[in-house]
Amino acid sequence: MKKLFTPAVGSLLISSMLLQSCATIISTPKQTVHITGAPAGTVVYVNSTPAKNSNTTPPRVRLSRKKTSEITLKAEGYKDHTEILYPDKTNPLAILDLIASIPTLLIPYLVDMGTGAVYRLNKSEVNAPMIKLPNKIDGSLPVACSGVTVRFKGGDKLGNFYVKNSPEEILYYGKSLDTDANHLKENVNSALKEAGFSVPDTEAKSLFSAGTSAKYTVVGELQNIRYDVVATHRYEAYAKYFTRCETTVNWKLLNRKKEVVFEQKTTGNADKFEKGGSAAFEDSFENAFYAFLYNKKPYELLSKSAPKTTVDTEEEKEISLARPVTSTQESNDISRAAKGVVTVETTDGHGSGCILSADGYIVTNFHVVDGANEVRVVLQSGDSLKADIVRVNETMDLALLKVKAGKPLQPLRLVEEGGVDLGTDVFAIGTPADRDLGQTVTKGIISAQRKVEGRSFIQTDVSINPGNSGGALVNRTGNLLGVINAKLMGRGIEGLGFAIPAPQVLQALHLKYIN
Repeated sequence: MKKLFTPAVGSLLISSMLLQSCATIISTPKQTVHITGAPAGTVVYVNSTPAKNSNTTPPRVRLSRKKTSEITLKAEGYKDHTEILYPDKTNPLAILDLIASIPTLLIPYLVDMGTGAVYRLNKSEVNAPMIKLPNKIDGSLPVACSGVTVRFKGGDKLGNFYVKNSPEEILYYGKSLDTDANHLKENVNSALKEAGFSVPDTEAKSLFSAGTSAKYTVVGELQNIRYDVVATHRYEAYAKYFTRCETTVNWKLLNRKKEVVFEQKTTGNADKFEKGGSAAFEDSFENAFYAFLYNKKPYELLSKSAPKTTVDTEEEKEISLARPVTSTQESNDISRAAKGVVTVETTDGHGSGCILSADGYIVTNFHVVDGANEVRVVLQSGDSLKADIVRVNETMDLALLKVKAGKPLQPLRLVEEGGVDLGTDVFAIGTPADRDLGQTVTKGIISAQRKVEGRSFIQTDVSINPGNSGGALVNRTGNLLGVINAKLMGRGIEGLGFAIPAPQVLQALHLKYIN
C-alpha cells in the first residue's frame, strides 16, 4: 500500500507543477499593450523613459502586470497624450494556477503573485486621438481671452475617490479641487501665445488707456468637471495613485462689437500620475480649449495675417492737405458739416470718419479698421468707395484713409488751435448703432478738457453710441473740434463721451494744411 501511495503522490506533485509551470509560461509577468490612433512617428514613454521595442506600426509596449505605469505619447506637431495603466483584474489562468498549486501548499501560486503573472492591466489597448497642433502663426490678428466663468460653488460634487474600481469617498469642489477664473484666463492666453497667435500684453487699466488691441476676444464658461482620484491598492503602502479629470467648457469667439462669431462646447480629458492636485484639471481644461481653437472656423478667423498698417509716424514725411474753403451756398453750417462725415465699413462692423481734404483723405479711429482686409467708405450721397489705409497711430487710436472719388469731396474745416471752451454747444455727427443711420446729429456741450498720459481729450455729454467712433465733434459753425474716440458706457453711467482734439489729430498723423 505504501509503495502504491508514493508513486501516486509523486505523480500528482509532478503533474501539478507542470500544469502550473505551463500557466506561468502562457501568462508571463508582462502584458502587451497596443497603441491605436497615434500618428506615425509617435514615441512612447513609460514612466518618463522611452519604451523599448515600441517602434512598431501601430506601436505596442510590454508592461509589468503588477505595476502601475504612466504611458506618455509624444509626436512632433501634436500635444502629448498621457494615460495611466494599473492592475485591476485577475488573469483567468490564475484560477488554474491556484487549483494546481493546492497539493504544493500554494507555493507556485504565491510565486506567480510575486512575478505578477496572476494579474491583468485595466487596459490592453490605449486609444490615443492626439490633438494636432497647426504650424506657428506669423502675424495673426490680435486675440485675447477676456475671462472664464466658473459655474461651480463650494460643496458641489465633482467625483469620487476610488480604490481600484470601488468608490470609497465623494470629492467636492472647494475641498478636493478649487479653481481661479483669472488663472484660467491666463492659461488660455498662454496657450494662444504658444500657438503663435498675437496676444496683447496688457488690457485697459483706465478709461483713457489705449487698452487691449485685440480684434477678437475669447470667453469661456466652465460648465462641468468630472474629477476622480484612484488608488490601485487598498493598503497605502502598496498603492499607487493617479487623478483623472474631464472638463466641459462652452467657448465663444467675439468680435470688437461683442458679437458672437463662433460658439462651441468642447470636452477635454487628462490623467496625471499623482494623488489629487490640479495638474489633471488644468491639462484637461487646456485640451478642451485646443479642441475649440483648432476648429476650422475660429482657426481660420484668427490666423488671418494682420495688414501691415502700423507706421512709425515720426519717420514719415508730412502729408500736405489743401485747406478747405468754406462754402457760401450752405445756409446751415451743421448740414454742411454732415456732408464731411462718412460711414467706414469693414467685414467686422462699421464706424465713422471725417473728410479732411477734397482729394480724399479721411481720418477715423484705428480700432475701426484694425485688422481689416478691406475698408470701404460710404458718403452722404450713398456712394461706396474703396479706401486704402495710408498710416496709423495706434497709441492715439487714429488711422488715415485715402479714397479715389470721381469728384472733389466736401471736407470739414478743422479748428487748428483754441476754440474749446467749457459749456460751448457741440454736435456729434456719425453713424451710430446701424449703418442706415449715417450722418446722425446729436447735441450737447463741452463738459471738460482732459490730459492723461500725454493724450488730450475733449469731454462732452453729447449722445454717443457704438458706430460713432471716428466721427466728428463740431461747433455751431460746423468746424471740426475733434474726432470722437470713446464713450464710457456702464451700469448707471451716462453722459460721458470723448473726442481727440483736432490739432492733436494733425500732429499724431503728421498732417499739415497748406493754402
